[in-house]
Amino acid sequence: MPNEGSSSKKSVASRIARTIFILISATTAIAMFAVDFFIDDADDTILNLELRADAAFFEEQLAAGTFRPLETPRLEVLFLPAGESESGLPYYFQGLSLPYADEFEENGVTKQVIARKVEKPAGQLYLAQDTSILESRQGLIQWILLGITSVMFLAAFFISRASANYIARPLKRLTHEIQSIEPSKNMQRCHSDYDDWEFAHIAESFNLFLSELESHIERERSFVKLASHELRTPLAVISGAVEVLEQRGDLSRANQKTIDRIRTTTHAMKDDMEVLLALARSEDREESNQLFSVYRLARELIVDLEQSTPAYRGRVKLEDEDSEAIFADPSLVRLLLRNLIQNALRHTRSDVEITIRTGEIVVQDFGSGLPLENREQLFKPDIRSLGDKQKGNFKNSTFGLLIVRLVAERLGWTLELIRSNNEGTAFRIVIGNAGT
Repeated sequence: MPNEGSSSKKSVASRIARTIFILISATTAIAMFAVDFFIDDADDTILNLELRADAAFFEEQLAAGTFRPLETPRLEVLFLPAGESESGLPYYFQGLSLPYADEFEENGVTKQVIARKVEKPAGQLYLAQDTSILESRQGLIQWILLGITSVMFLAAFFISRASANYIARPLKRLTHEIQSIEPSKNMQRCHSDYDDWEFAHIAESFNLFLSELESHIERERSFVKLASHELRTPLAVISGAVEVLEQRGDLSRANQKTIDRIRTTTHAMKDDMEVLLALARSEDREESNQLFSVYRLARELIVDLEQSTPAYRGRVKLEDEDSEAIFADPSLVRLLLRNLIQNALRHTRSDVEITIRTGEIVVQDFGSGLPLENREQLFKPDIRSLGDKQKGNFKNSTFGLLIVRLVAERLGWTLELIRSNNEGTAFRIVIGNAGT
């Protein structure tokens, strides 16, 4: 399952799509600017060449004495003999620094102007060519280029998304395969039949990791089975010794009471051992669910704790607020309550209050509160994700709370931290579907 923060992270597909879109868009924009620049430069060059050719033609006419001023809608040519005033010339020919070549625009009309000195006859030749039509065509070309650019940007958007999805498709497939793998003794393997060797290599490496993980899990299972056998043996010896002592029939009342305590504790240890081994193996355990009173179980548990540890006597206050019997495994509930109560007793010298209601159990103490680091570690989504250093600190301080959480999860119940400050700590156990 993806973690909760995955939705806030960027996807590889979106990054690929964005990169492709930026590359295509940048290339298109540069190409369009280059085309527009070359078109403008070519038009200006052609106009200048044409106008210079016209100027050379009219200079030849001046030298031959056949020149006549010319004024058409497209071209205007004038000659000013040396020594005459420029006042009679159009304003755009006046005050020019010769030689001159430039364009000007007025009232939507654009003209290219050339002015130069002439030796024979002495004077100044002026030419002005109307380039408005050409400028309008250049504007049209620019709009066409802008339209092409917009179309290319739109095409780049769809091409980038399609390309990104195509490129990321095998990665999504591999991710889906990995997410669908359920932890078990024999985990399914990822397919390695990818066209791209990188993805095939990732799949093969992950399959190798799964094989190593299965071997590691199998070694742990073997160790747990061996530990289970080694733990059952001394308990069986204790139980057998208790039976032998009772069969002799020469026990005093005090000794019989002690024997009963040994038997009760041994049975509780056996049940706890079975639960802990099942939790360690993360396996389903055949649970002995039955209808019982949580209040009565808690009261018996408190008596056992006070008898085994005299310092606990009188410190646990038990209150029953119209609770109902529940249907669950008593050994699991006993283990949960004992660890929760013992954790409170060990980490505070004040009293511990237990309130049992229908649907919930509240255990609170009045100590200094649970450290923030342990609170964060206790309620991590996956307690197995703790690092080695964190696990060591956690076990040394509140390992019992870890057992409480794991047992609560096995029962289908919920462990909640109501309060943890300098006034004490309060836990709530919400009884789930196990209730009647």
